[in-house]
Formats: sequence, structure tokens, C-alpha cells
Amino acid sequence: LSLHGVAGLIPVPLGNSHPSSQCEMSPSSLFAIKGTVAHLKCRTYAVTGTPVVAETLNGKKTENTEHSCDDAHPPIIDHDHLLIMAEVTDAYVHQSYWDDKKLLFRPLSQDVPPYLTFFGSQTFGYVTSGNNDNTL
Repeated sequence: LSLHGVAGLIPVPLGNSHPSSQCEMSPSSLFAIKGTVAHLKCRTYAVTGTPVVAETLNGKKTENTEHSCDDAHPPIIDHDHLLIMAEVTDAYVHQSYWDDKKLLFRPLSQDVPPYLTFFGSQTFGYVTSGNNDNTL
């Protein structure tokens, strides 16, 4: 991690895939990551299992590296995951990944790279355009 987030990841305005020199982003701006083909804007209601980043000891902040959750409140899932309750309020999909006719999120041609998806339980896959006639 760097001072401003994860090193190497470039923030872009939400709904765009490339940074714009015309659009100044403030530290409080909503943003997506350059190169992603879909962005979700969400209203967060709760984050459960929040890792403890720092503790206050005699008025001074100290890093807490012994555990990620308060001992009195163990994590809901495990020490590496958070449970987030949120509502999607807006969504953006790059035009080469949105099928208007079928209302599907998928690459529209074989020239468009596949995207990574998560099936759950440590299983990942990727979505391709399918066959040449653009049907599922």
C-alpha cells in the first residue's frame, strides 16, 4: 500500500475508464480504477468485521498488528474478510461489454478481452463473448 492507496492503481472518475486531465479529483471524490470495465456506485449501510488499524494509548495512536478484530467481537467471516451491507444506486458498463438487446454484461465481440468474475468459495472464472453469432 502507498500513502494514497494501492501502489500502481490509478483512480479515474466514476463512469469513465480513462483519467481525464479536465476533471480534477479531490480526495473525497468517488472513483473507479483505470482499466476496469464496470463500476458500481453503492450506498453503504454497514461494514461488519472492520479491521482494527490503530488504537489510542494514552492519547497516542499505535498500530495494532496482533489481530484484525476486537477480541470481544470476533469477525463474522474470518480475519481476512469484511461483510458489507450496501445498495447499488448506479452502475456503469463500458460500451463494448454491454449487450443492449439482451441486457447482458459480457464482451460483445471476440476482439474484446474477457473479464474476471468470482463464483465464490475461492473459485474464479472469466467471461468471453461466446460464439461468433453473439448468442449465449
